[in-house]
Amino acid sequence: MLTGKAEPAAEAARRQVAELQRRARGWFYLMYSPYWRRHIAIYMGECDHGIILQANSPDELWHLMNGVAPPGWQTEGLPHLSRRSVLPSPQRGRG
Repeated sequence: MLTGKAEPAAEAARRQVAELQRRARGWFYLMYSPYWRRHIAIYMGECDHGIILQANSPDELWHLMNGVAPPGWQTEGLPHLSRRSVLPSPQRGRG
């Protein structure tokens, strides 16, 4: 098993992701890939297709997130997006 700098670096990245997750207020699902050494954000808001962002640093990822999220998504007056409500669609039916 390899040990050394990789484990502390991955743990530091996970802490950074946890801080980003707190700041994102539910608008994004964030994670860190130790294999690819990339920060990843999945947009949880309403959109026609999935939006997945990848960056080398948390600051770069935050910048990308600002470009995707709706205007004012970081303001205190906007409620947290805790979960998406799924409405019945014609394809799925009502039950």
